[in-house]
Amino acid sequence: MRLCTCKPARTCLIFHGFALKNVVLLIVTLFLSLGAAEAALRITGHGPARFEPTPGERWSEPDALYGWRNRSGTYRSNEAGQIPMTFWTNHQRASRSSPSVPAGVPRVDIVGDSITQGYGVADEETYVWRLGAMLPDVAFENLGVGGYGTYQSLLVEQARSADPPRLTVYGFFGDHQFRNVAFLTWVRALRDAEGHNIVPPHVLPRGDGLARMPGRSIGPWPLETRSAVVTELHRAWMRFEFRGRREATRPATERLLAEMADTAAKAGQKFLVLLLADAPGWLIPALEARAIAYADCREPEFERDPALRIGGVGHPTAARHAQWAACLAPRIGALLAQ
Repeated sequence: MRLCTCKPARTCLIFHGFALKNVVLLIVTLFLSLGAAEAALRITGHGPARFEPTPGERWSEPDALYGWRNRSGTYRSNEAGQIPMTFWTNHQRASRSSPSVPAGVPRVDIVGDSITQGYGVADEETYVWRLGAMLPDVAFENLGVGGYGTYQSLLVEQARSADPPRLTVYGFFGDHQFRNVAFLTWVRALRDAEGHNIVPPHVLPRGDGLARMPGRSIGPWPLETRSAVVTELHRAWMRFEFRGRREATRPATERLLAEMADTAAKAGQKFLVLLLADAPGWLIPALEARAIAYADCREPEFERDPALRIGGVGHPTAARHAQWAACLAPRIGALLAQ
């Protein structure tokens, strides 16, 4: 076997020696550069990522389809007053004294996020329970789940299409458009039991349709919990992976709303979008263009009046829920009478 093809052999040895020195120099330079970068990051306050176990919200549990759902039982909120919240065995927030519905009573399903769920207020103070008190001949089902957007609300609606209600009401909040496409700031705000980021089920526009993306968690890269450099590289990769989501919010949300309306129509039910707060300017024109019924129950003072927020900064208070119920009840009554 010939180990050297250079002529003369001395030239070959010099060449390989030079190459080996360059490789060693490159490796040493790389390690020194990484060490300098690590030191610089730590000096400026950028340390390794920390993934600490977190109990999360006691009222929620993982779910393969929705990402998470309400956990059956009674749990106290984490906001001022720590009000008990009741969730029935079917994972719905309590919306009347008993889960049972008498035969022949029209049913109204209300889907949405923590506002509809009634996070932080007593069962009988949610706007869904109040609607039942105002329209006692109607069974209102509270299907709201904290953190849901339009897409997860659509999944809930579709899961109930085998036994459709007379009316589905979707409580829309402005942040839903970002949740629908797994906006990076939203992903970073969600954590699982191990402290890993959660990517919720979401959609992305593809052509004239939507690509449906399942939920998942994002664990640490190798050495991320020990190295600030690896942490920053992972964060840079996430910014790249989740790029372009802002531009996707409007088309994704418009198409989801259209699909919610189509799902209701195919099931022979009515559909209504309830504007709770902070709706983008394009929303109402888009709803009107698609002939989707809506009830604008926004209150300008909600963003400015601390009396309408739990603890002055949190979720809506019982007073705000009463306003929503008073705004929505006449519209629901009129739709059911048609």
